[in-house]
Amino acid sequence: MKNYKTFTLAACLLAIAACEKEKEFVIPGGLDASMPAVATFAYDEASSGSSAAAFTWTADQAIAAGATSFTVELSTDYTLDNPTNASKFIIVDAPSTSGIVSKGIKKNEFYYARIRANYPGYYFSNWTYLGSATDPMVVCVGKGAMNAKFGAPANLQALNVTDVSVKVGWDAVAFAETYQFEYKPASSGDWTSVSEITATSYEVEGLVPLTSYDVRVRAYRGNEASEYSTLSVTTAEPSGFDPAIKTPDAFVEFLTSEAPAASSVSEYTLEADIDLSGKTLPAVESFKGVLDGKGHSVKGLAVKAPLFTELTGTVKNLVLEGTATPEAKVFGVLAGSGNGTITNVTNKVAVTYAADAITEETLIAGIIGNAGGEVSGSTNEGAISVTSASGIVNLAVGGVAAKGSGSFSNCSNTGKVSVESVYCSIRKSGTIVAIPDYAPCVAGVVGYALEGFGMNDCSNSGTVVFKNSAIDKTDGAVERILVAGVVAATYGSMTKCSNTGKIEIETITSDRAARTGSGTSYIVCAGGIAGGDYYAGASQTGTTLSNCTNSGEIVFVSDAANANSTVGGIVGWPGVEGQSSVSTSDNCTNTGKITVDGVVKVRVGGIAGGSGHIKNCSNDSEIVINGANNASVAAFICGFHTQNHEFVNNVAKGKMEAKCKIDGAGGLIGGQGNQAIESGTGCKANCIFTTTSETTNIGLVVGKFSTGANAVVLGTASDPIKIKGTVNGTEITAGNYESYIGGNYPVANKTVFAAFGE
Repeated sequence: MKNYKTFTLAACLLAIAACEKEKEFVIPGGLDASMPAVATFAYDEASSGSSAAAFTWTADQAIAAGATSFTVELSTDYTLDNPTNASKFIIVDAPSTSGIVSKGIKKNEFYYARIRANYPGYYFSNWTYLGSATDPMVVCVGKGAMNAKFGAPANLQALNVTDVSVKVGWDAVAFAETYQFEYKPASSGDWTSVSEITATSYEVEGLVPLTSYDVRVRAYRGNEASEYSTLSVTTAEPSGFDPAIKTPDAFVEFLTSEAPAASSVSEYTLEADIDLSGKTLPAVESFKGVLDGKGHSVKGLAVKAPLFTELTGTVKNLVLEGTATPEAKVFGVLAGSGNGTITNVTNKVAVTYAADAITEETLIAGIIGNAGGEVSGSTNEGAISVTSASGIVNLAVGGVAAKGSGSFSNCSNTGKVSVESVYCSIRKSGTIVAIPDYAPCVAGVVGYALEGFGMNDCSNSGTVVFKNSAIDKTDGAVERILVAGVVAATYGSMTKCSNTGKIEIETITSDRAARTGSGTSYIVCAGGIAGGDYYAGASQTGTTLSNCTNSGEIVFVSDAANANSTVGGIVGWPGVEGQSSVSTSDNCTNTGKITVDGVVKVRVGGIAGGSGHIKNCSNDSEIVINGANNASVAAFICGFHTQNHEFVNNVAKGKMEAKCKIDGAGGLIGGQGNQAIESGTGCKANCIFTTTSETTNIGLVVGKFSTGANAVVLGTASDPIKIKGTVNGTEITAGNYESYIGGNYPVANKTVFAAFGE
């Protein structure tokens, strides 16, 4: 081991020598191996930081022999072949036995360290190394110290061996960043390599039964590789299990022994309907293989856990029948979670989940609790019922999936999906996208969609129910409960989706008095297709609804009079009410009746309750307001429109009956927010209004305009908005239509180009 350059006062002496070039300067003293060296030297992780390395040492003999100071040197020379670059050092006066090197220290950089004792007359002892001179340690600031010799992974062993797969594990190598796994038949010289593995295990599949394989693994730290650890392993003999399953006992054996060990190339089929009545089923933690039901049914299920806790393989052409009373908080009859593929699976199992309270995340669905893969052609027909004797929060419920971050196509729900509790618990502090803490999301197909989600041609015809019987028992704000026919919390693209099922929402107080007061908002966003983008990432602008249709009736009863709930025939709350929003409803149609009751403050729209981009949409439905807070608004396209969101080529038709006072009843827009808007071309309204005499803001274009200073221009001179209809028995004509453009129109800075007709 070569010595480092000597630091101490040498730098100063050399500087003096530079000034006297003609004189030779001789440094007195030097190494005196007879002088006691530092006895022990250690890295002090607890006292180190992201840019400082702390050390402690013992040097009783050196101090007793007269040592005046200690020099600690650090080198970044990784191999120690040329350890002469100790540019980082400190000198600590005796008798102190600790010190911190901070100048130039970088987090996650590797350093070698040593220490010596300094004596009067510029004499010094031998170096004491961190570790030893022959087996040094290396310090990685922010991580710790380790042996400098980057050794091969220890304890390489076979964790699981089947006839076609081998799973190998090994001990972690300190500070290793990745591992490289290689294998080959023992008789072959060609290695197959898998690089950049971050785990300490790897499973190779598709092997040949009863064949010997050589396996080797090495660690990488940057570009440096360790030596290999090697292992020989022989694949197992085929089990003899017939993958063509014909009997209940064979299916139980499949779940017991085959499914847990299956690899991605393991294939199984059902050759007949399987009746599992009276059978005890094992819990299958993971299934990686392929199960083809060939259209057959697995009947007689009475389960408390999913058939597969995690599905990373494929299940297709299967029917499930029976009952389920989940004890697992992540539940689907087929699977709890996974990124596997589900194709043409039909669930007929009735799922009933009951709890005293729901606080931890709970995902309940007919087919899969949390789907990260592809789900296609699959249907839920079973009733899904979730009840709580008190509060609920962090709950997602769906007929097909509770949560989804994968793709869904040609999926449907026909079963009743119902959630009932006393109240919803307060959402804890944090942003509105605090994912671990969300208000309930309930829908016919998928409850809660996340990034990566997409949906095409999915439908719901089942009844969706959400009920709270005493919302006054929650002392605080609840925002936002999402309920819908197809997807409650949306994210991504949804195309050609439809709902024909009835949606029933009831969030009432125990005495039916209005829930008001500061911090007591209790917001529900409901839609025939979607609830809204409230949980769609930080921007809440993640969804485009295109070519979607709703004909299902929505019945909305609430006593939450503080803050605005939203109800839309297509979507309740499209996205954040900001100019950056790209949430869009395009070419969507609603014919479903909307009924509102209670004392709720609400925004109702035949297409959307809240604001968003709306284009090429049409509504021809009935809207009935039996009861509501008098600050509520309603319209046949958009309940409340704000920002300069695109609003073009929309057609409003239908009948509205307001049996109580509301703030704005509109054909196209119920209430217009105090934001600049320039849109409205290609729009038409032909509507019939019947209201109480207290409702005075009635308009075929906008029920009530904002009186704020921001300019609004709707329609153009060359493409005016066409209006006709009836308002409280008065037919709109070419002679009077200008009086029915807006309930409080004209308003300063508000311009509407309108014309009578269709």
